[in-house]
Amino acid sequence: MRKRLPLFAACLALAAFGASACGSSDDGGSGSSSTPKAAASESAPVTAPGSPSASPADVRGLKGVAAKLYLKTIRDHYPDLDRVSDDELVAHGDALCLAQGQDLVDQAKKTKRELELTGKQASRILGTAHGMCGRNAFG
Repeated sequence: MRKRLPLFAACLALAAFGASACGSSDDGGSGSSSTPKAAASESAPVTAPGSPSASPADVRGLKGVAAKLYLKTIRDHYPDLDRVSDDELVAHGDALCLAQGQDLVDQAKKTKRELELTGKQASRILGTAHGMCGRNAFG
C-alpha cells in the first residue's frame, strides 16, 4: 500500500491540474491563447450540440448518414423487424428522435401500434433511434 501511495498522489495531482487547466464552464474561455487556432475557436460563437440554444434541426433527427446507420443497425441486429419497410422504420425513428416528454411516450405507443410490434421490438427501435439522434434527445 505504501509503495502505491506516491503514485496515487501523483495521479490525483495530475488529474486536479488537468481539470483546473481546462477552466470552469462559466468563465467563458477567459484565458489567453497562444495559438491562432485556439484564438479563432474562442472568438467564434460555438454552440454545443447539447445546449438549449442549438437549433433542433441541427442536432436531432434521422437524416442522411444517421438514417442510413440507423437502418443498417436495425437490419443487422434485429432480423425479426425485416417485415417493416425501410421508410417506415426511418420515419418512426425520426419521430422518436424529435419527440420529448409526453410526446415521446405517445410516439412510442404510436410506433408500437402502427408497426404492430411487441414491446421488445418497440424498445429496440426506440433504443436504436436514441443512439443515432446525435445527442441525448430523450433526457
